[in-house]
Formats: sequence, structure tokens, C-alpha cells
Amino acid sequence: MTDAIAVVTDLIFSSKIVGTARALGIDAQAVTNAEALEAQLAEGGVRLVMVDMSLPGDTAVLSLRQGAAHPTTPTMLAFYSHVQNELVAEAESAGATLTMPRSKFSAELPAILKRFCSNSPDTSKPEGLC
Repeated sequence: MTDAIAVVTDLIFSSKIVGTARALGIDAQAVTNAEALEAQLAEGGVRLVMVDMSLPGDTAVLSLRQGAAHPTTPTMLAFYSHVQNELVAEAESAGATLTMPRSKFSAELPAILKRFCSNSPDTSKPEGLC
């Protein structure tokens, strides 16, 4: 069962997310669109959905809305380029629980994955998440 899903089209970045999760013993998948996200959510068990706000068209907003409306209510995290601060309000209105610049997301990825997806108790909280 998948614990975390990244909605991202950048192959290198998706590999980093999935690789980091696997190194922590967390099952993660990368998908590139809202339809694939819906299919993963339907399988159940998803705790965290990470959405790249730089996805083409309305893919990011649709993905956030789908995840936020799903009965399992996974944590919805949106990340964006530091020069795209205007996307924060859009992400939040679409259902993002957390928003952060891509650089912060990347730097705190292991702690984020542990916090939201780990089966072992981890009381550490990445700065700015709570």
C-alpha cells in the first residue's frame, strides 16, 4: 500500500522523492496527473500527497482538490518555486494543508516523510510545519 504520492512531472525530482521515501522504509509513488492520483488514492492507505504547483495547466489545482476531497483525507502538501509566491493562496484554496517553497520542501523531505508516513513514532517536526 502506498503511503505517499508525489504529483510531479520532473523525473529527477520525482526520483529524489521516491528514493528518499524508500530509504526511510516508506512506500511512495510518483504520478504525473490528477487521474493517476485518483487511481492511487482509490487503493487506500495514502497519508501524504505532495503536489508540484508548477505542473502544466490546472493539474496541480485538480490534484489538490481530488486529494482534499478524498474520504481518507491525506495531508495535502503543495510546493512551489520561490519566485511563485502567488501560488500559495491558490494552493490553499484548492485544499493544500501545507505549502512551502521547493527548496524548503527538498531540504526537509526526510523529516516530512517521517512525520506524515512513518509507522514509528517520530515526534520531531520540521520547522514551519506546525
